[in-house]
Amino acid sequence: MQRKILFLSTFLLTINLSSTSLTELIDSGLLNNSLIKKTELQIELMEAKQAESKAKKFGELDMVGSYTHYNLPRTLAPIVPSALSPTSSVDTTQDLFSTGVQYSVPLFTGGALEEQVAIDNIASQMSQSKKRLSREELIYNIRSLYLSALSLQELQTSQEGYVDALESLKEKIGYGVELGKRAKIELLKANNNLVQAIGDVSKTKSSLKMLKSTLSATTHIDTIDYLEPISIHTESPNNLTDSLDNLERFRLQELEITKGSKMVKKVEASKKPQVALNAYAGYNYDLDQVSHFEQEQLWQVAVNVKWNLHDFGATSARVQQAKIAQLQAISQKDTTTESFKKLFAKAQNEIEVALANYKTTQSQYALLQESETIEQARYDAGVATLNDLLLAKSKTELAKSQMIQSKYAYQNGIFYLDYLLERGER
Repeated sequence: MQRKILFLSTFLLTINLSSTSLTELIDSGLLNNSLIKKTELQIELMEAKQAESKAKKFGELDMVGSYTHYNLPRTLAPIVPSALSPTSSVDTTQDLFSTGVQYSVPLFTGGALEEQVAIDNIASQMSQSKKRLSREELIYNIRSLYLSALSLQELQTSQEGYVDALESLKEKIGYGVELGKRAKIELLKANNNLVQAIGDVSKTKSSLKMLKSTLSATTHIDTIDYLEPISIHTESPNNLTDSLDNLERFRLQELEITKGSKMVKKVEASKKPQVALNAYAGYNYDLDQVSHFEQEQLWQVAVNVKWNLHDFGATSARVQQAKIAQLQAISQKDTTTESFKKLFAKAQNEIEVALANYKTTQSQYALLQESETIEQARYDAGVATLNDLLLAKSKTELAKSQMIQSKYAYQNGIFYLDYLLERGER
């Protein structure tokens, strides 16, 4: 009795002082998970690439400069017809230094730049989808580990109660042996069952410790002692009619297909004329002159056109590669859809099986409790053997263990369904 009171006091103290909730674990996991952080960095990278592609549409402005030494004098500026008259002088130098500002901008790329901006935008959206899917997967993994640990925690409490019952029975038998009312063999049998029950508690504690360590590593919470119970409502799940198109896993596949289409258009754009504007303004300086520093101002504006007429099939090969990648994305979507439907059906079936098992074991546990009470009364009255009583107790304990396992198996099925339907963060 004293042991029970001590255990209950310790149990309640643990709940109040160092309990850990599922919400705390999930929040810590989402905040510290390295994979989530990696996807966030990938999003930033895609946004930076998108900004780069947009900026390329406006060209670039450069400050340019050069210094050249020639073996023979060179003119500071191109010679024009007026400079060819006998009275005209032409400035020359062997050390030519020039500075200026140059601006280049694409005027027409066949839509390649626009398609690249769209591709980068799609890539950014895909990174966002991958992040949400990673969060959903992490939430389910934490939930699953938590339920497994919670199941063992409840099982441990049940097993410790079973140990208490066997210890109480052993004490009664020992008292009966002292009075000569019980045979010593009964005390040995009771002690054997007690030792086995204590061993089961040790195994459960070891498994629970391992699960808590895994939870700690996954959520980056250093100390996990008592796990707060959660409410489990054993009923058939509903609201399973979520449209597949609204799920991130299928949106991701659609984005992949769209990206493939954009890639095809981008490659095809290289077959069209490429038009660019180039402008320059600057000065050429004569570094040879000792008495004064000669300089000439220069500026020019040019429009360049490049149209690839034949590249021996290189562009066509790139187009074909892009089209194949698009077809692969379409095929991957079909594969994902088929796989999802199988997993969805399997998850629903496992939930129904776990629910049926729970209701069955719940009924069996209630009946076995009554049988155990009857066997206890019959044993105390001397009309039943110790074997009958121990068998009744072990059956009751087994039924309770199965009831606990099926209850948490049902809830894990619900959490897995939430993962498939991406409802973990709702």
